Amino acid sequence: MSENYITFEELKQRLTPGQRLAAELIVANDFAPKGEKKTLDQIAEEVGITDRQLYNWRQNPDFTRYMAAISDNKLDNYRSLADSQLIKLIQGTSNNGVASIKALELFYRLNGRMQDRQTLVVEDSRKPAYSRDEISRGLEELNKYVN
Repeated sequence: MSENYITFEELKQRLTPGQRLAAELIVANDFAPKGEKKTLDQIAEEVGITDRQLYNWRQNPDFTRYMAAISDNKLDNYRSLADSQLIKLIQGTSNNGVASIKALELFYRLNGRMQDRQTLVVEDSRKPAYSRDEISRGLEELNKYVN
């Protein structure tokens, strides 16, 4: 299977139980409120490894992909909250009764009804800058100097 299309279970199997625990603790720590955050040294101690070992694990692409997958899952848990906040902004119920234009724009973008359109003008460099007659006259002029 391609490295780009690895399943979560396959990724999980590539890591040791300690690596999985460390990744889960780091992600949970990233989502923790400011006053409840731990240092990486504390996380390493909780897993039962050195801070250097944790550093080495964090350089492992499988470890970082596992962390990203866990984080994506946590983020997905907030989808309905984000959607409800977007609706409140559109209705104006969370903004003093005024609908948010940015929220409306986001809504339409998410639903594919609004797209950025850009016009790109490219000069065709294959078109000759001179006519055939002008080129012929230029060649005749150059031939005078060669002969």
